[in-house]
Amino acid sequence: MPSCSNKALFRPGMILLAIFVLLTLPRPVSAQEGGLRLKTVVIDAGHGGHDPGAVSKQSKLSEKQINLDLALRLGARIQKEFPDVKVIYTRKTDKFVELAERGNIANRNHADLFISIHVNSAKSTAASGTETFVMGTDKSESNMAVCKRENSVILLEEDYSTTYEGFDPDNPESYIIFNLMQNAHFEQSIAFASLVQQQFISHGPIKKSRGVRQAPLMVLWRTTMPSVLIEVGFLSNSSDRTKLNNADNRQKIADNIFDAFASFKHTYDTDGSFDFDPAVLETSEEDLEPVNPPAPSPAVVGPHYEIQILASSKKLKNGSPELKGVLEYRVRFINGFYKYSVGNYPSREEAARRLPGIQKKFPGAFVVKID
Repeated sequence: MPSCSNKALFRPGMILLAIFVLLTLPRPVSAQEGGLRLKTVVIDAGHGGHDPGAVSKQSKLSEKQINLDLALRLGARIQKEFPDVKVIYTRKTDKFVELAERGNIANRNHADLFISIHVNSAKSTAASGTETFVMGTDKSESNMAVCKRENSVILLEEDYSTTYEGFDPDNPESYIIFNLMQNAHFEQSIAFASLVQQQFISHGPIKKSRGVRQAPLMVLWRTTMPSVLIEVGFLSNSSDRTKLNNADNRQKIADNIFDAFASFKHTYDTDGSFDFDPAVLETSEEDLEPVNPPAPSPAVVGPHYEIQILASSKKLKNGSPELKGVLEYRVRFINGFYKYSVGNYPSREEAARRLPGIQKKFPGAFVVKID
């Protein structure tokens, strides 16, 4: 198998590519601002052809089969309920599609939403549950395990080192390129991802949620629209595998994703003001080292809205570069993460008005409701 040298990771062409994509990504525009409507969705059935994805020896079931079945079920439901929405598949048969091409299909068709469907797998058979990823640079141990598995598909492509500018999915240094990228549709991606997880928790056959996560996934990083990668369960877990092997359960999962899509489209087509359930946004990171909670932040009484600027697995010191000069903030320790937020707004509308200014310094910032 060909390998990439570390020198290739820092070639000028690689940096220029990242800067070009960054400069050409459109700023997300709400329906209220530009009269937009969610007209086109691209559904990506992960893996395919000579790339089976995760494989279960116990049931002779492969991830590529489940992904395709779910994609077709989801697409059929969207076409039935929203005949005005154009549904495009990256594949409708058992064929191999390069990772770069999957995003290119969405970009060429000016899609308004990109949904990539996958099934998870882990060395530990105890790992189970659903999770939805958005493009980000969180490289915690469990997220990187998913990244390496999903991104390693490029090794099956011809001349992958040229196509991906020397990117090596097994080399952590390769992920430096993702630090040059900012997802222009981060907030909308988070919104859709949280809706998916809410549906799984409330109505899905696999109710354990591992939350909404950020990770540097190759299939998402070049898309120029809200994009998510959904892991619908673990093929390596006997309980999840049994449920995924059932056609009725797969229809329920497709319906869960559809219901999230319908809710997302309704908001996208109206005021574009997405609501977040903080409980869904939390990530269950069982493999993080225990850390001591920070001293209590200044209390804010009563329900209100804040703007989360970043999250970290380690407590940051005042003056830390990650805080970019911000001195007045609140920090909460939730599910293994220190979550930093600013502001105290009585309504979502007021917080949303302040958000663009804060996003100039923290592009991934988003509004959260504090009860």
